Amino acid sequence: MTYTAARCVLVLTQENDGHADVVVERLRERDVRVHRFHTEDFPLLSQIVGQFRDGRWDGELELPDATLPLSEIGAVWFRRPAEFRFGPELPEVARRFARAEARGAIGGLLRSLDCLWVNHPEKLVTADYKPLQLRIASALGLSVPDSLITNSPVAARRFVAEHDGDVIYKTLRGGVVGMETDDPRSIYTSLLPESAFDELDRVAATPCLFQEYVTKEVELRVTVVGDGVFTAEIDSQSAVATRVDWRRSYEDLTYDVHELPAHVEDACREMVRRLDLEFGAIDLVRTPEGEYVFLEVNPNGQWAWVESATGLPICDAIVDLLERGVTA
Repeated sequence: MTYTAARCVLVLTQENDGHADVVVERLRERDVRVHRFHTEDFPLLSQIVGQFRDGRWDGELELPDATLPLSEIGAVWFRRPAEFRFGPELPEVARRFARAEARGAIGGLLRSLDCLWVNHPEKLVTADYKPLQLRIASALGLSVPDSLITNSPVAARRFVAEHDGDVIYKTLRGGVVGMETDDPRSIYTSLLPESAFDELDRVAATPCLFQEYVTKEVELRVTVVGDGVFTAEIDSQSAVATRVDWRRSYEDLTYDVHELPAHVEDACREMVRRLDLEFGAIDLVRTPEGEYVFLEVNPNGQWAWVESATGLPICDAIVDLLERGVTA
């Protein structure tokens, strides 16, 4: 096969990743060289060789199905890498050390390359902080809910009273918590019931994020890829289960393509730029009065379900972006 560029796309992901499947297939259809690195294969099934000389790192990544020179990587898609896996002979304390060393080796060598990242891992970490997201969104002219982060029961009660009890709780970071039974549970955004008002002393255990509840006409998932903006309208208000958090019941949702006002679309595009990202999935609300309210941005959000429901060409936009990285 003749490729369109000497350099290639490296996809950092795991074996079971349908999003990666479709992008890799589309890249190959365009004769763009692409390699998947299932990070759980390292170091048992793959190896890294890196040598610094003449002012730069050189070497290769030996995957189960190919040997990839580091110098040929033109774009890295940081999709959904999994934890490195080690043999059962390593005790836990040694496994923690080995995992940190593996992260330093793989992460350090890839970060040393002059290539396109979608998205760069350091930028993903910074962009995931909700307080920063809210500040940037407000600075860009987007409406933002009145919000409180606190572990003070007094401050929490005051905030709830200021908003007449119409307050939601949402997590600051991940939405999954491990249980004592090792059965993880999702934590969804939830409207505080009256019964919770007497239990606000519990916020002293760790900081919590509270926001005024925003009345919704529809919710919007805005997927930004490079300069492209793709907006899906989500009817989350027709079913009781999805009115506060649409993730509770995907089967009750209906979708449509939505055209954002130009200033809102520009703000979403600029939001991703200011976070130094190439990709971002932004959640907005349109109120019954027609106001657009920013909720949050997921810097590595899912998008295939949006494309499937609406036909928005998000996959092609990602492929275009990665292809430009290897042909620039």
